[in-house]
Amino acid sequence: MSSVRKLHTVFLLGLGGLGLAACQPAQLAEVQPAAPEPVTCDASFYTYLKGEPISVVDTLNTGVQVRVLAADSFVTKDFEANRLTFTTSPDGTVSRIFCG
Repeated sequence: MSSVRKLHTVFLLGLGGLGLAACQPAQLAEVQPAAPEPVTCDASFYTYLKGEPISVVDTLNTGVQVRVLAADSFVTKDFEANRLTFTTSPDGTVSRIFCG
C-alpha cells in the first residue's frame, strides 16, 4: 500500500472517530427545582366579611391575587395557594372565603 493511500486511510478513520464522538449524549446541567413560593393567603383573616356586600372586596388591600366568583359561575380547577377567593350568594353578599 502506498504511503499516500495509508495517509488517506488514516485520515478517513480519524474522521469516522470524530463522527462517533459527536454521537455521544451531551452532558446536561443538573436543573434545580425552583423553591416553592411561600403561602401568604390567610382566608380566616377575612371571615368578618361574610354577609357583607361583595363590593367591599374592591376596598381590600390583601397583598395576594383576589378572585370573586358569582353564585352561579363555573370554577376552574387550577389551584393557586396565594389566591384569595370570595364567592357571592344570590343576593350579592359574600358567602364563602377561601384560598385557592
